[in-house]
Amino acid sequence: MNEPDAGDVERRPGSESFGPSLAVRVALEIRLALGFLTILPVLPRQSVDDESVAGSLRWFPLVGFALGGILSLEDLLLRSFLATALRSALLILSLAVLTGAVHLDGLADTADAFGAGRDRTRALEILRDSRIGSFGAIALFFVLALKILALSAVASRGRYLAICFVPAMARWAMVAVSYRLDYLRNDGAGAVILAGNGSHRMLIASATVALAIAMALSAKTLIIWAAAALAVILIRAFYVRWLGGVTGDLIGAAGEVIETLVLVAMSI
Repeated sequence: MNEPDAGDVERRPGSESFGPSLAVRVALEIRLALGFLTILPVLPRQSVDDESVAGSLRWFPLVGFALGGILSLEDLLLRSFLATALRSALLILSLAVLTGAVHLDGLADTADAFGAGRDRTRALEILRDSRIGSFGAIALFFVLALKILALSAVASRGRYLAICFVPAMARWAMVAVSYRLDYLRNDGAGAVILAGNGSHRMLIASATVALAIAMALSAKTLIIWAAAALAVILIRAFYVRWLGGVTGDLIGAAGEVIETLVLVAMSI
């Protein structure tokens, strides 16, 4: 999540523009999550209350599954014409395009900020800089290369499970890594999304992924989720020790790292 841009969404604290219905509110939150995490033009142009913007966080993994479904369809359409490696490269490219590459941008910025060492002020300045430095370029190259190679190596019987599961797992990680951590900026939609960061959002996001795991239950998927959860804990601890909280770039970088690790694990 790289500083989610609400675009034309106008936030209004306490606004009830979309009515009190629970179904309507959930539909709005899912729509907002889809708009924040993809380039699809689904963000509403009417006023949106801050509670709905913050509530969109709980549906991030659901958007991940939707992205996985789109990629699975693409893979099915291409399998008769292209080799596995080439299809894998195109799927990773499609994922970057569908998400506006914002999480990759967050990864690059985070890597460049990491190059600043323990200088917290300098690291935060780099995170605000849209330019990509040498650390960022190296991080992008290796993450994209690992994703393509790992997806190409996933056994055919587990390929579509990986395609659907990995984007959702990465977006669950984005919710988990930001859970109850301080947001290091006072402006932007990210500050509104993480406002309060209630436990019910983490619970629903985790339940969404857990339900999918239960449907495709295996020892391997359980081990991979446990490993991903451990990686999230370590990333959280690192962010707290390094900068004392998170930004949109750091959250997006965590998603990319978990996405890569899970893909690699599923290829073994």
